[in-house]
Amino acid sequence: MNETIVWFRAGEEDSGLTESLLSELGLQTAISEDPEDLRLLLTRMQPVLLLAEIRDAGAWAGWNIISEHRSQGAFIPVMVIASGGSSEEAVAVFEAGGNEYMKSPFHDGEFRCRVMNLLWLTGRRRGPEALIKIDGLMLDASRRLVSRDGIRLSLTPKEFDLLYYLAVNQGEVCPRDEILRHVWGYHFHADTNVVDVYIRHIRIKVDKGHRNKLIHTVRGTGYVLRAPGGSPSVV
Repeated sequence: MNETIVWFRAGEEDSGLTESLLSELGLQTAISEDPEDLRLLLTRMQPVLLLAEIRDAGAWAGWNIISEHRSQGAFIPVMVIASGGSSEEAVAVFEAGGNEYMKSPFHDGEFRCRVMNLLWLTGRRRGPEALIKIDGLMLDASRRLVSRDGIRLSLTPKEFDLLYYLAVNQGEVCPRDEILRHVWGYHFHADTNVVDVYIRHIRIKVDKGHRNKLIHTVRGTGYVLRAPGGSPSVV
């Protein structure tokens, strides 16, 4: 599933490695290079993480923007990669509101682990052992497996991503534009019926032959996955 992070970059350093590692983790990136642009992206995109590659981490102007964003009830985890690499700078980052800190250059394996741990610890991404169960429907995110009433369902990768997105937002209406942004990575209004086509395919596999239908259309808005009289469990 493609979650979006805001990636703040300061300076002209080569960021090819960082971009490649984020892509491997299934993370879409929205890049910012100045504080005002950062403010706009945090407000509009609801990212799962803010990654900041900066020089003077303690004096970074972005901390004020993050503080304002959080004061409005919108928590976002912040990971800083800084060129200084001193203990004093690390302390300054955490005191300013950072949640993770690495010095540059960094080891790619350590970077992957720190990003994933931060997402899991803050609830932005489920751990590899997590299962979602909704009225006989079970999704195993780590193995990308789906079954209903014990019968294995065969879904394409994108069908799984879409069903998983509906499942983690169980009971909430998911607008088509939001589905396109989170599942397909579209950050603009797209005149396409791809969501409706994929929903039709998933319904055949998930709901056909079952009395309780889980996927519902909200006319003029989008879709919702809802269990009759129940709530999902995560184990």
